[in-house]
Amino acid sequence: MPADGSPLDAFPASSRAPGAALHQHEMLAAFAELAILSEDIDLLLQEACDYVRRAVGADIVLLYRQNADRRSVELRAGAGIAPSLIGSHIAQGDERSLESRLLRDGEPVIVPDVLDEPRLETRGLLRSFDQRGLALIPLRDGPGTPMLGLLHISTRAPRDFSAEFAFLRIYASLVAASMLRIDALRRRRDEQAARERSEWQLRLVLEGIPQLVWCAEPGAQWRWMGPQWTEVTGRDPDSSLGRGWLDAVHPEDAVAVEEAWGAAEVRGIFEVECRIWHQHDGTYRWYQGRALPTAFELGEPTWVGTFTDVEDLRALEARQAVLVAELQHRTRNLLAVVEGIALQTMAAAASPEAFEAGFHDRLQALARAQRLLSGSEKLTLRHLLETERDALGIVDRESLITLDGPDVLLPSTMVQTLALVVHELATNSRKHGVIARGAGRIAIRWQVNVTGGEPMLDLAWEETGDWPAPAADSRRGFGRELIERALPFQLGASSDYRIAAGTVTCRLHVPLGGAA
Repeated sequence: MPADGSPLDAFPASSRAPGAALHQHEMLAAFAELAILSEDIDLLLQEACDYVRRAVGADIVLLYRQNADRRSVELRAGAGIAPSLIGSHIAQGDERSLESRLLRDGEPVIVPDVLDEPRLETRGLLRSFDQRGLALIPLRDGPGTPMLGLLHISTRAPRDFSAEFAFLRIYASLVAASMLRIDALRRRRDEQAARERSEWQLRLVLEGIPQLVWCAEPGAQWRWMGPQWTEVTGRDPDSSLGRGWLDAVHPEDAVAVEEAWGAAEVRGIFEVECRIWHQHDGTYRWYQGRALPTAFELGEPTWVGTFTDVEDLRALEARQAVLVAELQHRTRNLLAVVEGIALQTMAAAASPEAFEAGFHDRLQALARAQRLLSGSEKLTLRHLLETERDALGIVDRESLITLDGPDVLLPSTMVQTLALVVHELATNSRKHGVIARGAGRIAIRWQVNVTGGEPMLDLAWEETGDWPAPAADSRRGFGRELIERALPFQLGASSDYRIAAGTVTCRLHVPLGGAA
């Protein structure tokens, strides 16, 4: 309505020249055709400003889009102004202003001369652009519909736009409808793009993961499978649909799979381990299957699941079980050895102090053997002998104790007992022989011979020096018990251990099995 509050119909229609009306109708038709075809909102709004400027002979036409706060607008397009102003915002501060009433109630504003209307909040801005006549038309698709923005039409000279109101109202409605159409089109495109992007990302995930992905209906009826299924099994998708996929399952596991599907309907989860054919290996591999119902169509669930290759995991678990069993066996044996060492040392010890010293030394030898066994490298006889020689802590040990023999790999079952034997021989030398006297020589020689088709280790400890013959009533110590009784029992070996004046010889004949 006019700024003075009088009805728009009070302005005589005769002010509209017939030629102007025809021109305006032509502009409406031309813009309507553009609005139907256009999908570019910015281009459409700019054309809307240009069309109406020509239709009514305005100097400036601006198209504002209302912001979400409904108290401010953004300039989206304009004709007769600098392009740099596009994108600027105007906020209404005076609730009593005509602009605020327009934004609040959607009422049009027509001011023949802005100099005569103090209720215009933007009067100063209009005067800075030398504008006098003004019409502000709300952009809405129809009566009672939300307002999208407003159309600003102004002239340098005072002008009453009441005669053009009907045209401007229809034009603004057409612009609003076009804006809504393009907004809806953009939303649909954005939603479609988002769906396609989501589907693309999901496809990347499904096709990129190592699992075999699939969807099924109740009763193990597959309706879809990922490309991994064909890549792994070599079966084409069509032949795998329905229950065809079961042909790739190992026959011995078919019953377990059927039972798992039956249980899934009760438990709400499908879980099974079965073997599936691998075309690359030409064999079956173990897989873990798992699926959950994710959607219901016509009352029936759709199961989404995967099969995960667990062949290597099962092999690792089996290997772990073997290692645990071996560890338990070794632990029991080690405890038995420690107990035997303690009992033998106690029986031979003359005092608690002697027991403590002897027991400590033997436990240290046992610990060295365990460190050798826990190493990652394969253990050779030379390595074991060098370890025991170094443990003696004597300066000239390499000249005093010589090693001569080939590289021989030792079975793990032999290391502990053999290490204790060498330790006992070295302990005897440190108490009574070459090491104790610092004179003489210890030669350790070995070689591998084949006896009866089996490799045998022949190991000789030869110690020569200057000491008296042992007393005839010398007690049998732990070392002799180990060499003459434990060694044959534990390793199936034979031994020859002799002590005389100035000489100690120990010869061992030990089966190597496949270790040599």
